Amino acid sequence: MATTITTGVKTCKPFLLRVMVFSPESGFKFTIEIQKACTSQNEPVWKLLFDLYKKIGADFQEVVSVEFVAGDPNDIDKVAAITDEGMKRSQVRAFRDNVYALVKPFGDSGQKPNNDQKKKIDESIRQAINS
Repeated sequence: MATTITTGVKTCKPFLLRVMVFSPESGFKFTIEIQKACTSQNEPVWKLLFDLYKKIGADFQEVVSVEFVAGDPNDIDKVAAITDEGMKRSQVRAFRDNVYALVKPFGDSGQKPNNDQKKKIDESIRQAINS
């Protein structure tokens, strides 16, 4: 006896969600956004965007933008959970104390992080989402 299995077309709906705006010190603020993008095969790709703003004149201007792409299944689950549950206190603390501390010098200097510095920032973000 033959069995027929019908599978539907995979669907993936991209979105961008601003999760948090935080002012760690006078003259600076950062935002954390969660982005769900889709590949051409409709597979979801989860990203966390960390954008640092510095007050220049009367306005805040973006000075550093860091994109963390979740590849590990645990990281994917943690990033996706933020869209449903929001950020935990421990995650907020880790972003403020660790990620911000690594990114701020680039906002002050205007320089871009090198590959080793990018790896440290990436690892700090990974630790923050897993806090």
